[in-house]
Amino acid sequence: MDVGGIVSDAIKYPISDWKKILMLGIIIVISSISGLAASIGTTNSGVLTVLGIIGFLVGLLISGYILRIIKASLAGVSEIPDFDSWPDMFIDGIKVAVVGIVYAIPAILVIIISVAAAAISLGISELSNPSAAAGLLMGAGIGGTIAFLYLLIIIPIIAMAIANMAYNDTFGSAFKFNEILNKIGSIGWGNLIIWYIVMIVLYFVMALIGAIISSIFSIISPVVGSVVLFLFIMPYIYMFIARSVGLEYISDNS
Repeated sequence: MDVGGIVSDAIKYPISDWKKILMLGIIIVISSISGLAASIGTTNSGVLTVLGIIGFLVGLLISGYILRIIKASLAGVSEIPDFDSWPDMFIDGIKVAVVGIVYAIPAILVIIISVAAAAISLGISELSNPSAAAGLLMGAGIGGTIAFLYLLIIIPIIAMAIANMAYNDTFGSAFKFNEILNKIGSIGWGNLIIWYIVMIVLYFVMALIGAIISSIFSIISPVVGSVVLFLFIMPYIYMFIARSVGLEYISDNS
């Protein structure tokens, strides 16, 4: 399947079952409960912390469900997966999160090293001075830029690593670099890059549409605008991306 076929399929995929979009949307709303609480004026740090922890844990279910969609897509299943076996979905979410963190370690180290290097060169005792603080921010900015560029390059490889984990149904398959690179070679680096660029463009288009729709509903209330975004737009985008990743991974089979 070429990129056009993958995108066409992935765009239609979420709307094949609106009930499941809504179900995923409810999970996303719950995962964002801390931010929603803050937006309606909740200032109790203890409450926000508890809600934040709850949101984080529920958010792992989102990652687990994304992996479930990828698995179904790899198996040639066109129906959107059910929401069942919640403990398994939670564990899958942890796996996806760990894979993302491991691949992001170079970016994290770059930021830490750049900030530390700037602090050492400026002198710890001088950090209270405005000029020294500006230098520290500059160091962090340089490190952040390098980290951003790294993540921008590595994201499609992370996507294929997660798909490889889903395909082999083993956590370690996400780190079998030779196997992953061979798979990408089979797909074609050019095809992967084109797919990635198209996905970036479509993501921003969908995000823009979502922002416009959310803004319209925000006239009623900012909370209503956020809920509409989390309940309908974000689950569609997540399903679209997950389906596209799965189809891209097996695109060399067609």
